[in-house]
Amino acid sequence: MKKRLFTKGIALGLAAVMLAGCSGSGTSTSQGSTDAGTTGQSAETQASQGQEQTTIEMWYHISPDQATLLLQMIDEFQELHPGIKVETQSVAFAEIKKQLSIGVAADQLPDVTLCDTVDNVSFAAMGAAMDITSEVEAWGELENYFEAPVNSARYEDKYYGVPYYSNCLAIMYNKDIFDEMGLEYPDSDWTWDDFKDMTAKTTTADHYGLTMSLIKSEEGTFDVLPFIWQAGADYDSLDSEGAGEALTMINDFYQNGYMSKELISMTQADMCASLFATGKSAMMVAGSWLNTNIQNENPDLNYGVVTFPNYKNAASPIGGGNIMMMKDDNREASWELMKFLSSKENSRKFCEDAGYISPREDAVAESTLWLDDPILSVYTEQLKLAKARGPHPKWPEISSAIQFAYQDVLSGAKSVDDALKQAAAEVAEIISE
Repeated sequence: MKKRLFTKGIALGLAAVMLAGCSGSGTSTSQGSTDAGTTGQSAETQASQGQEQTTIEMWYHISPDQATLLLQMIDEFQELHPGIKVETQSVAFAEIKKQLSIGVAADQLPDVTLCDTVDNVSFAAMGAAMDITSEVEAWGELENYFEAPVNSARYEDKYYGVPYYSNCLAIMYNKDIFDEMGLEYPDSDWTWDDFKDMTAKTTTADHYGLTMSLIKSEEGTFDVLPFIWQAGADYDSLDSEGAGEALTMINDFYQNGYMSKELISMTQADMCASLFATGKSAMMVAGSWLNTNIQNENPDLNYGVVTFPNYKNAASPIGGGNIMMMKDDNREASWELMKFLSSKENSRKFCEDAGYISPREDAVAESTLWLDDPILSVYTEQLKLAKARGPHPKWPEISSAIQFAYQDVLSGAKSVDDALKQAAAEVAEIISE
């Protein structure tokens, strides 16, 4: 079968080309590098005191605003651990997986890095992420975490990361549009039939009924997959009746004009800014982080959020970031940093500041923000039903097959049945290798 995938040889060749283009400081695709080792004891001071200093490097892919508190925490860590210096490197979110892959090929990796939750297992499978099972079990803190984030860091019953921040999807809705149409607001008891009815009735010449990312990227998979799960299917049963129901519903919305045709090329941030935040869409499949975007772009928007409509299953995809250890050289120092950043108090402070939900259930339990805020409290409840995509070491290839399926259907290139049969065959070949 001809697959829409690069072979390993081509991938390695591309890595070599990218490595040649990124040699030197390695900052050409990053947001800029920051040395966070500024408030701890200097190397000269430690040398004069006869202390040996260990230097470790950490990469991160969060925004500069979100990184402010992270860097402050790293400074605090260095004050508490004067024998450890932490150098940090900011890498754009869209680039960090590629840069880590290049680092694997060139044996030029940081000691510690943040990664997208869905990529943790992939790096574990290729032998790039360190097995930290012994450290995690001695730490004994994972029992205080939500199940889905923990699953994203586990591969073949071993741990290769620690969840750092979490998010999930729910449905945001514009209260003014629902009032205008004389409709009751959706609640936690609503069903797929209610969802279909509301999407149709809130579509007018002035606004669409629904907005969701349908772009050919992981963002699109992230938005489409929960509907496949709710219908009782998954990535390994794409040719099932349930997957067909889910994609048929999405395609009906799209072809009937209930959704903007531009969604096939819009990111989640783009669709939020241009459609939902401007009052041009009644509902939006939205992550918790978009709440911050809306507050910045249109703080006067009158909106609420509700868990996904009920069908055969209740589900939402877990997103966020994990911390991975990528080197064995400075294992003890790296683990000390990972533990420090992942403590209950630091997890709560960072996630509240950055607009995420802590993956630690004990941190959430002590936060009035996640329990009492009318928007974030719904996401906290939805997180209890969230699940990890995969987890599978070849998730990027699996996700690509899903993306081709829904884009082929939306463009009219294939029927729902034909697109899903092809995707199912491709996924079966991928997971059998």
